[in-house]
Formats: sequence, C-alpha cells, structure tokens
Amino acid sequence: MNGKGNEMMRRLATRWTARRAPGRSRAARAVERGFTLLEIMIVLAIMGLIVTGVSIKVFSQLKKAKVSAARIGVKKIGDAAARFMSGPGAGCPKGIEELIAQGELSKNDAKDPWGAAYVFRCPGTQDTEGVDVVSWGPDKTDGTADDIRSWEIQ
Repeated sequence: MNGKGNEMMRRLATRWTARRAPGRSRAARAVERGFTLLEIMIVLAIMGLIVTGVSIKVFSQLKKAKVSAARIGVKKIGDAAARFMSGPGAGCPKGIEELIAQGELSKNDAKDPWGAAYVFRCPGTQDTEGVDVVSWGPDKTDGTADDIRSWEIQ
C-alpha cells in the first residue's frame, strides 16, 4: 500500500477504537448512550396497562363500598326510628328531620352515599309496625334492582 492508503487505514482504526472505548463492555457503552424512544414508549405502555388494571379494581371496590354504606345507613335510620317509637308517648316520627332533631341521627345520616335523600315512610307499607327506608341506589331511580330497602336487609 502507498502512504496515502496507510494513512487512511490508521485514521479509520483510530476512530473505531475511540468509539469502541477499549476495556469497556458493550453493555456499559449501551448504558452511556441512554434509552431509545421505542424503549421509553414500551415502558410507558406497560405502566399504562398496570394503572388501568389497578383503577378498574379500585373503582369496583368503591362502588361496593357505597352500596355497603347505603345498607348501613338504611339500617341505622330504621334502628333510630325504632328507638324513637319505643320512647314514652312517642309514635311514628314525621320524617328523618325529626329523628335528627331528637338526636337519634346526625345530619350526615340523612343522605345516601350518592347524595340523594333516603325515602322514609312511617308506618311502613312493608313493615306496618315500623318504618320503611329506601335508598334508590347508584342510578337514583325508584323500583330498579339496585334499590336498597329496609325490609330486604336482615
């Protein structure tokens, strides 16, 4: 080879060894370069799937918790009315407001977890000796399957 060819080979060898960083592994060099856009997008997609799965589980548990709280609220109002009616000379309370005024319930007990007022009937049509208390449930519509009724709670 002539002098020009040797010089070119020397330059290429110098560039190649400088890029290769002698003594360093391929993995170490890859870490220094950072992540590719594709790798970042894959990680974000995986994180999105995990967050979606967790959110679905949490929101379903929240719905179950609200239904359970409404059952407890219906029972609490029924028990408060029973205590009120067992008092001396007391008959049926006129409504939940009277139970609150007498100290049997707090103001927070007047609405179900969905923000609607409980339906209160005294004497009840289902429980003629006591009261009927109904929460219309998440759909806030009377007569649907998700209604929570005092006479159905044991």
